[in-house]
Amino acid sequence: MVWSGEYHRCGQGVVFSVAVWWALFSLPLFFFVKEKRPQREAGTTRLIIEGYQRVRGTLKRVAQFKGLVYFLLAYWFYIDGVDTIIRMAVDYGMAIGFEPKSLIFSLLIVQFVGFPATLLFAKLGEKWGTKKAILLGIGIYLIITLWAGVMEEVHEFYLLAVMIAVAQGGLQALSRSYYARMIPDAYAAEFFGFYNFLGKTAAILGPFLIGTVALLTESSRAGIISVMLFFIIGGILLLRVDEKEAAKEVKSALP
Repeated sequence: MVWSGEYHRCGQGVVFSVAVWWALFSLPLFFFVKEKRPQREAGTTRLIIEGYQRVRGTLKRVAQFKGLVYFLLAYWFYIDGVDTIIRMAVDYGMAIGFEPKSLIFSLLIVQFVGFPATLLFAKLGEKWGTKKAILLGIGIYLIITLWAGVMEEVHEFYLLAVMIAVAQGGLQALSRSYYARMIPDAYAAEFFGFYNFLGKTAAILGPFLIGTVALLTESSRAGIISVMLFFIIGGILLLRVDEKEAAKEVKSALP
């Protein structure tokens, strides 16, 4: 119970610091970004109906284009793996016996290393090409997942936190950039709405897979290694995407 209480106190401190961070960096948006008021307010029921109609329409449009479908499926798989690692890292560390303070410290490592690492990945995307940089990020996560399944010492957990920080932000940012190249500007809002919807539904299968494998094998390590499946499937699907061909296909079909 002492161990659990210590973990919760550390967790509360991190949550408070995150709240302050969000509040501070939201101030420029509140004070300096102007937004036009809508001329006519629609009813709540009407807005909900229109929202579902637009989602259905966007889904029909996306389904017409093979390149977009392959990319969105690839994204859904590998971002599910990314989100699963993020969400399950602390629980996994606890399961294999690491102390709460070490786990909290690893989360701080991810936050501080993540920003400069994202900029580095952006440079790699410019130099190598966005698709190759995304595949590099997927490859890093494959190493992370495999290493997590066999690590024994807490310093290995810290090294994995650095690797996650290096790959996470870059993978997310470059995926958006790659997707943006395949869709016309006039349809960006609805296509990115669908893209964000996919991102929100990620990290559903991952925890389920971890739990199922861990239950069947009675091993948390086997459970975390099973997440490699999402990165492998996502990488294979991404290899089938040609951004220029996809963009040409979309542009020729949409007004």
